[in-house]
Amino acid sequence: MKRKIVLTGGPSGGKTTALSIIKENFGPRVEVVKEAATMIYYGGYPRTDGSAPHTFHAQRIIYFVSKELEELAEKISPRAELIICDRGTLDGEVYWPYGREDFFKNMGTTLEAEIKRYHMVIHLSPPKDAGFYQSNSVRTEDLKGALEVDRKIMDIWKTHPNRIIIDENATYFDKAKIIKEIIAKELETT
Repeated sequence: MKRKIVLTGGPSGGKTTALSIIKENFGPRVEVVKEAATMIYYGGYPRTDGSAPHTFHAQRIIYFVSKELEELAEKISPRAELIICDRGTLDGEVYWPYGREDFFKNMGTTLEAEIKRYHMVIHLSPPKDAGFYQSNSVRTEDLKGALEVDRKIMDIWKTHPNRIIIDENATYFDKAKIIKEIIAKELETT
């Protein structure tokens, strides 16, 4: 099994910028798994209702699509030495409407099993300055909401033994440079 590295954190943390730079610099040595939620919402999944039932089904879809995309990346990328994931399967827990225990029960997993799925977790926090916060048609959070999501994501991954936190003070390109160095170091050890 190839080592998987998760890029996670609150909305507008710089994950997309970092992933573009990683792919550009390392080419076939890495396989990038795109964020399932973005694919699903851009694909037309309705976001007009933030009710618990709506969120329940959305997060189940996102969780299982994420797992399938990760498995597919391993199978179709024989030259890749690392799988880099735009978000991990645990990220959906922060949106789950019925609590942590219910999330794991409904996904048929445990916190420990999800932590073990990934070799490393790189957490990118969104900027605290509203002037740098970037929105898009998929994001529904304002900056305050993004910081709350970031705090919850930080909490859910806190037990991962190989977690790196890149704080909100770094620019998007500084974050990407740091991540590029981390990935280069990881590739040296494969």
